[in-house]
Amino acid sequence: MTPAELDARRSEVQVVDVRWPNEWEAGHIEGSLHIPQDELEDRAREVGRGRPVVTVCRSGGRSAAAAEELRAEGFDAESLDGGLLAWVDAGLALTNTEGGPGAVVEPAPPPDDRPIEHQRLQDEFLKILFAVQDHFGDADPSDDDVVAFLRQRLIDEGRSPEEADDFLAHLDG
Repeated sequence: MTPAELDARRSEVQVVDVRWPNEWEAGHIEGSLHIPQDELEDRAREVGRGRPVVTVCRSGGRSAAAAEELRAEGFDAESLDGGLLAWVDAGLALTNTEGGPGAVVEPAPPPDDRPIEHQRLQDEFLKILFAVQDHFGDADPSDDDVVAFLRQRLIDEGRSPEEADDFLAHLDG
């Protein structure tokens, strides 16, 4: 649906904004319902089934996925073409959470609330994974080649050969 079509039909449809909280607070279509995309499955019951739904996001990607998800649940749903960037480009207004003029802002996902140790382990795992990928490229290395690479990497990072072997032995189980 185009911004002009949505503006003309606002009283007939439900507008569901699927952006992150910081985006919603900065500017949204007045009267829209805020359900971040990652909460949509759990909160779909908040969307009425009696009227068509138009999902919106910043540029249309997240809202297209959200509309598809709602259609799979039996809703009459479609996405706003071009998102709120197109809405604003069409000269249509947004409001912020304080009732003033709104703006479209860059998304800032909520903070990572996982324990710091989990975050550290994931960061380390990804660093190792990318190092292996950079080293071997498109080759299909054997397990022994990968272990030898990781052993040398651990030694290069300051572990003794014995510590590296010990660490790798724990990985093998």
